[in-house]
Amino acid sequence: MSVNKIYVDALSEFYRAALVKDGQLTELILQDKNESVQADNIYTGRVEKVLPSGIAFVDIGCGKPVFLQLNDNKESKEIRGIKSGQEITLQIIKEAYDEKRAVATTALSIAGKYAVMMKNDGQTGVSAKITDNEIRQRLKEIGDRYCKDGISPIIRTSAKDADISEVIKELEELYTRLEAIIEKGRYTKAPALIYGESSPLDRVIKDLSDDDCTIVTNDREGYDNFSKRYKNTVLYEGTIPIFRNFFIEKQIDELYERKVWLKNGGYIVIDETEAMTVIDVNSGKAAESRDNAKINLAACEEIARQIRLRNIGGMIIADFINTKDKSENEKLLEYMKKCILSDRVKVHVVGMTELGLMQMTRQKKRKPLSRYIFHTCPYCNGTGHIKNVSCICDDIKNRIADIFASTVYNKVRVSASEEIIFHLKQVCGDVERLFNKKIECCVIKTSRFDYYEIDKFKA
Repeated sequence: MSVNKIYVDALSEFYRAALVKDGQLTELILQDKNESVQADNIYTGRVEKVLPSGIAFVDIGCGKPVFLQLNDNKESKEIRGIKSGQEITLQIIKEAYDEKRAVATTALSIAGKYAVMMKNDGQTGVSAKITDNEIRQRLKEIGDRYCKDGISPIIRTSAKDADISEVIKELEELYTRLEAIIEKGRYTKAPALIYGESSPLDRVIKDLSDDDCTIVTNDREGYDNFSKRYKNTVLYEGTIPIFRNFFIEKQIDELYERKVWLKNGGYIVIDETEAMTVIDVNSGKAAESRDNAKINLAACEEIARQIRLRNIGGMIIADFINTKDKSENEKLLEYMKKCILSDRVKVHVVGMTELGLMQMTRQKKRKPLSRYIFHTCPYCNGTGHIKNVSCICDDIKNRIADIFASTVYNKVRVSASEEIIFHLKQVCGDVERLFNKKIECCVIKTSRFDYYEIDKFKA
């Protein structure tokens, strides 16, 4: 039987929650302690601007206005006619990061363990992962009791094996809570937060826990509140940091690497870009085995695990080994669909391109792990490259030539790293002879390989 545990670290720079199954890190959630606009928070906001393209910017009182797409299928027809100055109730569905604004929707929803209650004028939805028709019909009939006043539920997969009385109890609670939120939104002056999880522990646990899951946390305040509602909660009071004590930190460190090794000797390389994430599958140490099919299947498992762990969203392209055969491609697609089933975020396997590249999309909600861990390199501006010695010396020579040709200065001093100065001395003689002026080279200690200074003098 699988052993599932959630470890929550409240004492690090971020509030961190790790889902561990049989000792292996399966999902990691980080939450910025200073970030006020969290996914799933519900606000009353004031419309600042509506563009002709059907995009509205709404002030929720937290810095930049949030982005609301009026012509999205999820939005009601009434909302498409909103105007500047109007007050509306909306929910954050994507957190802001980098230069991207937070994204919101007016299709409010409250999630529980067994169901999601939604404001959408729809019908009861039942998870497609529940395949037993008899169970589906029974759950739908229960859910239909709560399809009223523009509210309806979606029954989650976890309801399949749950006690029916527990499902009904939760549906009652979710319906009552969402009804109260909608009512509060009508009478609360914008901008204002009208609903958010009561504690960070509630936020990070909500989507990870199940009946057989034990929660271990060093958050005493969160534990005192949460343990009253969740019996399998343990307070960690050890002196060794919680993630190190349970061998989680080492697994997190591996998420910083581009290259991830597979158990059969192959490896994948993950490159996140602004437009998409590209994953390359390589045979590695298994190159001589020629069993590319096994490497590709192992890569499917690891890709599914890595995109979930790193919270990679948007378009994902995977380049497998020798996937020109149509039947082999179909096997890969079907296996990848099985591998992503455990991901709580919606992943869509689109198919294979003519060049044998697998296309996938993964829903964006919270910031990807990389946005918490890394910032743009100030030296390369995120490109991963800086100019080589020859190009840097060419830049220096051109600047010196411009100084000698267009100013009264007849001497310059170049200060740079030892490697650049060594190369510059080999090539600056031509400039000195051309202008009959002096170039002095000086070695300095600098943390930037490409850094240099040019000082100008009248000799």
